[in-house]
Amino acid sequence: MSYDTRTDVMGRDPIGSLLFRFSMPAIVGLLSNALYNIVDRMFIGRIVGSNGLAAVTVAFPYFGLAITAGILITVGSSSIVSRNLGRGDRDGAEEVLANAFLMALAGGVLLLWAGFCCGNPMLRLFGASDLVIGSALDYLRIVALGMPFLVMTFSMNGLMRAEGAPRWAMGTMLIGTLTNIFLDWLFIAVLGWGVRGAAWGTTLAQAAALGWVILFYLRHSSLKIRRNLIRPRLKIILPALAIGISPGLLEVSFVTLLVIINRIMGRLGGDLAISAVGIFFSLDSLFYLPALGIGEGAQPLVGFNYGAGKMERVRGIVKLAILAAAGIFTLFWVIVQAFPVLLVNLFSRGDMELGAIAARGLRLGYLLLPLMSLYIVTSYTFQALGRARATFILQVLRQIVFCFPMLLILPHFLGTDGVWLAFPLMDLSGFLLALTMLRSEMRKWEARETAEKTPG
Repeated sequence: MSYDTRTDVMGRDPIGSLLFRFSMPAIVGLLSNALYNIVDRMFIGRIVGSNGLAAVTVAFPYFGLAITAGILITVGSSSIVSRNLGRGDRDGAEEVLANAFLMALAGGVLLLWAGFCCGNPMLRLFGASDLVIGSALDYLRIVALGMPFLVMTFSMNGLMRAEGAPRWAMGTMLIGTLTNIFLDWLFIAVLGWGVRGAAWGTTLAQAAALGWVILFYLRHSSLKIRRNLIRPRLKIILPALAIGISPGLLEVSFVTLLVIINRIMGRLGGDLAISAVGIFFSLDSLFYLPALGIGEGAQPLVGFNYGAGKMERVRGIVKLAILAAAGIFTLFWVIVQAFPVLLVNLFSRGDMELGAIAARGLRLGYLLLPLMSLYIVTSYTFQALGRARATFILQVLRQIVFCFPMLLILPHFLGTDGVWLAFPLMDLSGFLLALTMLRSEMRKWEARETAEKTPG
């Protein structure tokens, strides 16, 4: 597909087909990325047992730090690239691409260093007990080798979608996921390497995914990573980080949330409760990422059409994305409430006590899941428009101001149920905040349309 055709369709084709074409690869890509850890937990939970599952769970916040780096880089960079392409500024888009590549490389190397130099204290902070610290440290140091691969792949995939190549982005994650599934089976089920096998499978799969990314930018991308542009440019880096800082802080707060939950659950229920947390957040990825994929698919479409001044299309894309996300969340809500034990057994080899803890957690934690559709799409809309302050308020207030106090207070009165109930209360607060802010933003769009139609 030529450069002009690839980008111009975002402002021309029907919004329903566009949202589907851009969202499906994003959904598959995000699910594939999540499956790195989900597959590890499934193999470990069913073959190694609950202690192995606890070891991987306490290491999971380290992956959150890598995702934080990727989000910080790609959200702002892809927003700027989309708007540059909407204005026809290809040179500006390539300059942003080169700086994003440089930031991703630096972030991955920094995380690699942290994993080897600070692994033991990090895992203790994350909630590792004496029983699982050895296995968790083995896992962490091996996956640290793949951090440059993970951050670069995550970051550059967002930029693929920004230039109108969502299928290539989907291919990146499919290659990584299929490689990881095969290697987990080989290393854990066949060779019996246990937790170390899961770590090596994840690291090698991330290297394979990065190979696909390199192929795209060498031969198929309409935007090129040019050597003469790979140098730090503050005029690009600072605006990109300004947009990405709020979702990045959201991910940092999520990592902090994981740490707090691990420590509370470890205190109240031991390693078995931490294993239940691992199951909960594995399924959390499956439930949330399709809606996040819809938001990611809508983001370049909103950014392009907003840059082109097509406000009616922007409004239609946002409304359709909210409806689609609500439908997916409602389906998952029904599945969770009807079949929680079946879902838990994907990660357990029949441990009745673990099954009871995790099943109750699923039912309580997802009581208000459908409300998140409005919150997620609103967040991506503000990112696409470059509304750094609005994105910050929406995302950080929901998680830090509303969730953390509940998480710290409720367990004192309700035990482990207090941990699970903090999630639906957070969903409700996010819904109400997003509803207020999106209505305000849409009134600005109406004012812009009125101004443009009024003779000068």
